[in-house]
Amino acid sequence: MEQEAPAGWEFFDSVDFPTDHIDDPMGRPRVRHVVTAVVVGHEGAAWLPRLSEALWALNPRPDRLIAVDTGSTDETAELLAAMPGVEPVVSVSARTGFGTAVARGLEAHGFAPIPSAVGPYGDDGHMPVVEWLWLLHDDCAPAPKALEKLLLQATMSPATGVWGPKLRLWPRDRELLEVGVTTSLGGRRDTGIETGELDQGQHDQPRNVLAVSSAGMLVRRDVWEALHGFDPRLPMFRDDIDFGWRASRAGYQVGVAPDAVIYHAQAAATGERALAGTRRHAYQLDRAHAYYTVLANAPGKLLPLLILRFLFGTVLRSIWFLIGKTPSGAVDEWTALLGTLLAGGWTQARKNRRNLDQVPYDHIKGLFSRSVHALRHNLEETTGTISERIREAWADEPEEQVVTTARRAKSTARVAVDQPRWRRQLIRRPFLGAWVVLAIGALIAARDLIGGGFLRSNLLLPAHDNIAALWHAAASAPPGVTPPAWLGQLWAFSTVMFGPSGATNILLLGAVPLAALAAWAMLRSFVVDRVARAWGAAAYGLAVFTNGAISQGRLGTCVAAIVLPLLGAAVHTVARRRRVYVQGSWRAAWFAGICLAVLFAFTPALGLLIAVILVLGAVFGLGWRRQGRQLVFSVVLGLLLVLPWTIDLVQHPSKLGQEAGGPPTAAVGPGNSLQHLLTGTPIGAPAPWWFAVPLILVALVSLLRESRQRYELLGWFAALAGLAGTLVASRLGGGSGPLMFLMTAGWIIAVTVAWDSVGKSTEIIVQGVLGIVLLTTVVTAGFWLVRGTDGPLWSGPAQDLPAYLVSSQDPPENQSILVVRKPPAGQMRFALVKDGGPRMGALEAAPTPAQSKPITDVLATLGGGGSGEEGRQLAALAIDYVYLPGPVDPTLASTLDSLPGLTRASANDGDASWLVDRSKIEGKTPLNDQTHTMWRILGLIGWIIALVFCLPTVRRTVAVPHGTHARRDPR
Repeated sequence: MEQEAPAGWEFFDSVDFPTDHIDDPMGRPRVRHVVTAVVVGHEGAAWLPRLSEALWALNPRPDRLIAVDTGSTDETAELLAAMPGVEPVVSVSARTGFGTAVARGLEAHGFAPIPSAVGPYGDDGHMPVVEWLWLLHDDCAPAPKALEKLLLQATMSPATGVWGPKLRLWPRDRELLEVGVTTSLGGRRDTGIETGELDQGQHDQPRNVLAVSSAGMLVRRDVWEALHGFDPRLPMFRDDIDFGWRASRAGYQVGVAPDAVIYHAQAAATGERALAGTRRHAYQLDRAHAYYTVLANAPGKLLPLLILRFLFGTVLRSIWFLIGKTPSGAVDEWTALLGTLLAGGWTQARKNRRNLDQVPYDHIKGLFSRSVHALRHNLEETTGTISERIREAWADEPEEQVVTTARRAKSTARVAVDQPRWRRQLIRRPFLGAWVVLAIGALIAARDLIGGGFLRSNLLLPAHDNIAALWHAAASAPPGVTPPAWLGQLWAFSTVMFGPSGATNILLLGAVPLAALAAWAMLRSFVVDRVARAWGAAAYGLAVFTNGAISQGRLGTCVAAIVLPLLGAAVHTVARRRRVYVQGSWRAAWFAGICLAVLFAFTPALGLLIAVILVLGAVFGLGWRRQGRQLVFSVVLGLLLVLPWTIDLVQHPSKLGQEAGGPPTAAVGPGNSLQHLLTGTPIGAPAPWWFAVPLILVALVSLLRESRQRYELLGWFAALAGLAGTLVASRLGGGSGPLMFLMTAGWIIAVTVAWDSVGKSTEIIVQGVLGIVLLTTVVTAGFWLVRGTDGPLWSGPAQDLPAYLVSSQDPPENQSILVVRKPPAGQMRFALVKDGGPRMGALEAAPTPAQSKPITDVLATLGGGGSGEEGRQLAALAIDYVYLPGPVDPTLASTLDSLPGLTRASANDGDASWLVDRSKIEGKTPLNDQTHTMWRILGLIGWIIALVFCLPTVRRTVAVPHGTHARRDPR
């Protein structure tokens, strides 16, 4: 007796119900189709009611319905027994795979018997009979026309032995999952469906494919028995591709009938239920089955290349998982590959399938996905994952609920729709317009420096010629001397920014827009008003110019100006989360440590000051809670990332006052000028000191408000800390340019936050004060554009030597040049120039006095009139030329002319040079470099680890058996 139909057929619309007859439009003879359906269920109580409803709506229904329960612990068995016309439920263990469960069901009940009476189409019972096996998952629901359309296509194309439907997203969505499936020889499943693609009939053409999904697969009985069903070594995932591949090899065609629609939930692939038949991770299982399928079916001549391809892909994906802080994904990658290769099951499968090769591989080659398509999908998924995780960066931990206040609501810019688009964008995004102006202004201001050679100044040495030379400088120094840490960081930046010279140009000439962009990234965390935020970011960028960092060529201050706001944003992310169970953010703490490492390397004094502030704030301000420990961790991490430079700073505290790029910057500061000290403007800066007076006055006025905010006080605290650091550094003889920049940054933050709180006020006084601030900023920007980078910074050749001396340093000569300078009223100074002359970092890694003593002794003898042995001594020191730049000291020149072994060489006007005769003496230079490669490699590893931990986490995904959608593994 047939069971009662379930209540509620609202799952389907009337258009889903079938017509009364199955007719072949081509008029071919009818055949009798006998269908045996097998439903395999496992913990499917959430989906089986819909499947039962769908089976009631089917017309025609299967001639026999077999249900198999694989060890379910919920109501699956009872729901399977309630399906229409179902045979007694077959129970198997939970570890039984899908294909094995189908085989157990067929063994228990067999295929549907062939009726001998009049058929369903009014025939006499003598028309040809075709037996079919229809496979269904417990989490799928066929539309009422699904079986009818499948059988219609089978009637129209009798040569096709396997048919598959169009799969849509459960429960009744228009989103496509697949219309046939294929694979690349690298093991990537490909459906040809874009993520989120809707069904608009674009894939409704029946066609031959490599395989179809096992959810709704209709396979002819003789094909199923000839291929012995699904491979038992594939309990799930890739079993359908393996079956279709074997069918194609055996000469059976596989087709897709897009008119037949089945909705599929993909419960196992999406992690909505535990996997049956295995204890392995879904991702690991899918990868292992992908390798097995390809190895068991691919032509033998391709196996060596395929194994190499698997190894290469596994290495790349493992690196990706390690970068994304998901080491379990990398473990699954290698476990899947090595386990598949070493288990040997694929070798036995290849032996068993030799009799299937009825069709050459070249004849079915077009059914496979091309490697370029797999590469494109990989790139799309990778970029999509990166974009998604960047959007979620620092937001993956619980955070206090953001309440939309009236002030925040009023900050939303409302623009009339009839306004031009550019005007609407400018009103809604004022910083975008300001930043474009700053970027164009940077090009205009650098008009005299672009394309003219190396950037140089009295505080900036020329950049290295290439990446290799910069790495050598970062890893090499005389014995006992530590190469500066900032060279390694500049090398990493140069690898992606057009080499050392290009990186230097970007950091110096583009410092204003880059610093403004970084400031905007920080201010958007706590400043609501868009106009105030745009002004604060633009003013911060212009502060790099008014500080004189660009015109003087102070690379360290320019880098610090870019990094400081990023450090502030990271510290804000760590410290702001106070009213939640999980506090702070370790990802932000790692990023803060990286920013501190950059400050320690490029501007040690500023880095030390910020580190002290963070430690004090962690201990006294945060009470040594988790957030405080994270800030202390950031400081420790920053110190570790610049080892052994940290030890060198402790041993030589005088280096704290230096900046990266060139000679010591002790002269950069306020000097004895009180106005320069109070306004934070170093002597020699391009902008007058009184440009900062309106900003300081407005910052002072903001303190008189009753509604002061904590960020205003933090801004003033930064300004006062910069002032105190400037006083200390100036008295100790160190450069204080970066510390004075911190003063200006603090005032800008205070004014920006004050503007944010009163920006909507209509009071004339408030509007007048803001007008003064805007006017001062516009005047500063105009002064910047007009003056440009006029100052000590200039662009030219890397060396101020005659051309023949420059070329003599190239291989194979590799000659050394002793450059001697003797001012009329000063001490004699020298520099040993070789391998392209002194470049960035040469002064920080200069040899010790003991190492340069042999050259010092020779020059001291020359200064006293000479003894006649200096020529031989210079040759013994492997010196090829002695060069005196103008103005030349006549006494020293006369002494060198009289020395045997020295011959006058040509030179520029006002200069003089001598060639040292080294033909009889094998010289050896005392200034040999020692390579610190191990330190640099360890440092590089440390930086990679830090970068990995501050990046968003990569989610391990499963290459799902239906569709190209990335599915998260709940484990």
